[in-house]
Amino acid sequence: MKTVSIELKKLRTMAERSLNKTAELQQVLAQIEANLSIVEYHKVKEKTNKL
Repeated sequence: MKTVSIELKKLRTMAERSLNKTAELQQVLAQIEANLSIVEYHKVKEKTNKL
């Protein structure tokens, strides 16, 4: 799961550098960030529940 997050972050950076920041791109980047936030939230929640 950690490698997926790292790869998504790398892809996001590459997209920002290579594409014009159109409204569609902004929406895709926001969706990626939201997905990363959800993944991180679930990781924290799982760790908290284990304590």
